[in-house]
Amino acid sequence: MAENVLMNEMSWTEVEEALKERPIALLPVGTTEAHGPHLPVTTDAIIAVELARRGVKKLEERGLHALIMPPVTFSVSELAAEFPGTLSLPEETVVALVRDLGVALSKAFRAVAIVNVNQEKAHIEALKKAVAEANEAGASVRLTDFAKKRWVDQLGEAFAAGDHGGSFQTSLMMAAAPDHVRERERISLPPMDGLAAALEKGAKTFAEAGGEDAYFGDPTAANAEQGEAAFEALSGILGLDVAEYVGSKA
Repeated sequence: MAENVLMNEMSWTEVEEALKERPIALLPVGTTEAHGPHLPVTTDAIIAVELARRGVKKLEERGLHALIMPPVTFSVSELAAEFPGTLSLPEETVVALVRDLGVALSKAFRAVAIVNVNQEKAHIEALKKAVAEANEAGASVRLTDFAKKRWVDQLGEAFAAGDHGGSFQTSLMMAAAPDHVRERERISLPPMDGLAAALEKGAKTFAEAGGEDAYFGDPTAANAEQGEAAFEALSGILGLDVAEYVGSKA
């Protein structure tokens, strides 16, 4: 496998050569939405691409090759829709896009693995529908659901509580793209409760959940070391889940 695993940086001849290894297509998916005043609106996609990079290595350890696709950076973002910079698409648009990408990629790749860390319910539901429809059409597509009981205990309390721009996500960004973190804003933000409890009580937007600045959790508790540990856990889960899926299809 070529050292470069980012397909958007490869020529078609390089892709042709890489396909001889029967790679898995890793498709990073993120939203474009508010993540507090200290993180960019493309935070989810940045994290997903970095997770895919690390996932490639975990798959290689299992004897599997992978290429990283150009990321999907738009999805359903209902919770943050009122914030400038958030671009929310209708569910049917997201389902069609991800489904059709899965079908198209499955024609050339051994399987397609969606790499996503955003846990908004409407976003996850759209991805699950897209995966189901793609597989019904004969594709081979997998979505690793980090919120499953099997995995969630490995990711810590902040993730389970519904971190959004708090210590979990901010730590990931400090490890993946520290230049994108607005440090002056980060250290000035007071801690917030996680988003999960407010959603369980019926909140429909960040504002209704008390997140007037579009973050939940404690950004000041974030650091790059925690981010590295979180990426290690996430990439380990991703590698195992995708390897099990591919093995089940063998």
